[in-house]
Amino acid sequence: MKCKKLHILSWLPALVAAVLSVLSCGQGSSSRDGAGPEAYYTNPIYPHGSSPYLIRHGGHYYYMQSMYDHVSIWRTDDIADLKNAEEHVIYAPGEEYYISAPRLYRLGGVWYLYFSSDGGTGAVRHIYVMENPSEDPLEGTFTMKDWIRTGNRKDIHPTVFEYRGDRYLLWSGTRSDLSSRENLWNIYIARMDTPWSICTEETVICTPEYEWESQWVDEDGTAMPVPSLVTEAPTLLYSRDSTRLLLYYAASETYTSYYCEGMMTAEYGADVLDPASWHKHPEPVFSKSEKNGVLGTGHLSFFSLGDQLYILYNGKSRLPDMHAVDNRSPRMQPVRWGADGIPDLGEPVREDSLLLKPVPADYQGKE
Repeated sequence: MKCKKLHILSWLPALVAAVLSVLSCGQGSSSRDGAGPEAYYTNPIYPHGSSPYLIRHGGHYYYMQSMYDHVSIWRTDDIADLKNAEEHVIYAPGEEYYISAPRLYRLGGVWYLYFSSDGGTGAVRHIYVMENPSEDPLEGTFTMKDWIRTGNRKDIHPTVFEYRGDRYLLWSGTRSDLSSRENLWNIYIARMDTPWSICTEETVICTPEYEWESQWVDEDGTAMPVPSLVTEAPTLLYSRDSTRLLLYYAASETYTSYYCEGMMTAEYGADVLDPASWHKHPEPVFSKSEKNGVLGTGHLSFFSLGDQLYILYNGKSRLPDMHAVDNRSPRMQPVRWGADGIPDLGEPVREDSLLLKPVPADYQGKE
């Protein structure tokens, strides 16, 4: 999908003021001497979508987001110009399979694609894994390996990470069925023996317990038929000094303005399969900003260029149908490391804020 290019020259009258505003609130990266308007971008980076994720390989960004009935990859050298990148459909079963939150990993020199899908049943959802041995994920063929067996009725939002020589899977799941008086979504962890299977019993390490994790009635009264308490979309980051594991997760129902981001930590060396190893921050670490007009912020992922750390997330603007899930759009902004080695995520920036584009030192360099 291609969109018209923004008329960047129309920004010039407000360029200086906007840049100073962004930098003063701690959300912009350091300025580049002599940078023109083309060095900046605004959010959202794509007109619509949720669950944004990217991986950089071979000098290119490979970007993904939820597309519901298929999986696509966008390849670009300029992630801030994503709206003009070409979309490559790599998996399309041909039916409404409710495919969500795809993530691409390169494990042992092989590409693995993870996503959740109901397989056309509408009743259950599983995490599926596809494999592609090609150097370029847009070449060769992704073939289905398997779906990951758990004891849950629905599993979504897979994240894979390496820790002390082992590979682990993080995900969100529920055992609530259609007759349940409450939908409860927890975050699970298990060790993996292959990229498509787990070899330990899944363990709950995060469950909704605070009010900010349990919002399911939106400001206008929009609500699910029964209470829906949600912790989902886990992603893993190491502290700057690598002494702690930082587990970020989205909390509350995604269609609400209250959708936000929480964080748990574990000391490096701890048993990550033991719930007692994880300690939850009592307040959200990234949430809506009424003054900046950005609501429902969550489903983080991270990427770095040199020492600069960036977050991707989905958010929405305040519109008459603000509660609608399809109003979400992917956004990107730089964040700073705090003195404690944990990122200071700040707040979501306004859609008219000018941010410096992420520019690698060498676009062609191999990762």
